[in-house]
Amino acid sequence: MRLRWWGHGFMWLAGLVLLMPILVVSAAALNGGRSMLFPPEDPTLARFGEFFVSEPVWREALWNSVVIALSSAALAVLLAWPAAYFIWKSSDRLSRVIAGLMAMPFAVPPIVFGVGLGFMWAFTGGLGTIWAGILSHAALFAALPLVTISIGLQGIDRAHLDAAATMGATEGIAFRTIVLPQTIPYTISGFFFAMVLSFNEFIVIFFVSSSSYATVTLQIFNSLRNGFTPTMAVGAIAFILVSVAAFSLVARFGDLPRLMGADQTRR
Repeated sequence: MRLRWWGHGFMWLAGLVLLMPILVVSAAALNGGRSMLFPPEDPTLARFGEFFVSEPVWREALWNSVVIALSSAALAVLLAWPAAYFIWKSSDRLSRVIAGLMAMPFAVPPIVFGVGLGFMWAFTGGLGTIWAGILSHAALFAALPLVTISIGLQGIDRAHLDAAATMGATEGIAFRTIVLPQTIPYTISGFFFAMVLSFNEFIVIFFVSSSSYATVTLQIFNSLRNGFTPTMAVGAIAFILVSVAAFSLVARFGDLPRLMGADQTRR
């Protein structure tokens, strides 16, 4: 019993330690002045209006972040789906090579990947364009939907496919009626994982944007020259809200325990 209480106490303490920075940043965003102080002075919601509405720099940065995150996540899913399906259908050496190539950008240190992409986009003329950011993040985070979709495919009973083939269903019909419906939650989960990481990513987008545009992460970095401001704290809150919303949807509609590696056979 004492061990159980110690375990609960440790979990509550760990949760408090993780929650404290979020609470401090959230409170600092309410400062009425231009300095980020805690506790806040002259609390106001004006900084939220600046971030989302009245300040063009922050508004454009938020728009760029949303466009890059959504577009790159969708493209990452489009890249991952055929690769995951091919790997699932065949277990030869080529499938392992494809899996390794898809995972390599995510495994390489971001600064190495970012420098390489910077040189590549400079050579091809795409440096500083939104499309360069979208394609770079799609390549970087394609490993995430590849993993989640592969987990969904591994959960499909191949006997269902054999039965469909026996009944005369083509591979395309079996894919639409058996494979796709069972993997939709895993596809959506992979999309949200890629979207959240793209929204929060800084290093790669720093190199490929070439100061031509800014995302929220880049704008926060650029604003540090003028010191810590409450508007920066609002940007941090935006990251938190996007992450919480995305992972809440994954937990609600996806198989989150299985995505986290839980052994479903022990149920």
